[in-house]
Amino acid sequence: MRFNARAYDSLPNADKAKGAIAAVLLEYDISGNTPKPLWVFLVNPQSLRFSREAKYTEISPLASKRCEIQYASTNGQTLSIPDLILQTWYCGKSLRPLIEGINLLLEADIKNKKYSPPILKFQMGTREFGPCVLTNVQWEESAWLGGEPASVKLGLELKEVPKAISRGEVEQQKTKATETAKVNREKQGKPRLPLTDRQRTDASAAAKKYLETNIKQWAADVQAAIRGNKYKLSTHASSGAVAMIGVGGKAIGTVLVWEGFKPKTGQSITTIPLVSGGKAP
Repeated sequence: MRFNARAYDSLPNADKAKGAIAAVLLEYDISGNTPKPLWVFLVNPQSLRFSREAKYTEISPLASKRCEIQYASTNGQTLSIPDLILQTWYCGKSLRPLIEGINLLLEADIKNKKYSPPILKFQMGTREFGPCVLTNVQWEESAWLGGEPASVKLGLELKEVPKAISRGEVEQQKTKATETAKVNREKQGKPRLPLTDRQRTDASAAAKKYLETNIKQWAADVQAAIRGNKYKLSTHASSGAVAMIGVGGKAIGTVLVWEGFKPKTGQSITTIPLVSGGKAP
């Protein structure tokens, strides 16, 4: 046999196990806890058979010599573990607990409010397969001790299922989405988060002070409204804009935008009518 050197060199190194390794079916846990063994193999598999399938739909154009095919989906992998030879006849041991234990992984546990079989992970040394579910168990008994199975040939089939998102990943996604929303709001000239009631009160106080401090810059009717306290201020929680409202609910203009802790003002923001030659500070 002759290797393609370029392909050979691209492969990662792998070392032989320094100690014994045991194959096991673990409970697939998304919480980050130590995985719980649900079924331990009496002997390690002699072979692992993998398969995967891409599904296509055939489309037959009229009078065409060849069918068109349209891609639909790709299945997860299927792992078949055939011909596990379990022998305990010479040891005087029953294999019944192993057979019953593997069959339990095909069933829901209604008593404990688990309404579907467990999600599993197959592990043997560094080899892992999962998340998956057990879909098929076949066994053939050929020797017994007083009716107890003592020689069994066992076959398993595991099917890959979509990976569940862990709680940590969910929180990470939420944090990322929240931060993105904050940045987008900031780019739009809005507070990073909608204002709280306390922040809206602070915004109105800052707007009142801003109007009074710069009173000479406003048009005569606005100055009169400020001196006579004949106006109201309304702060929009989402945009942070503080609007000045005159008698009869008539909108006079935007005083400032409250960013959460400080105001933004100026010609591009403040729209209160100015005195001739006035300038919004």
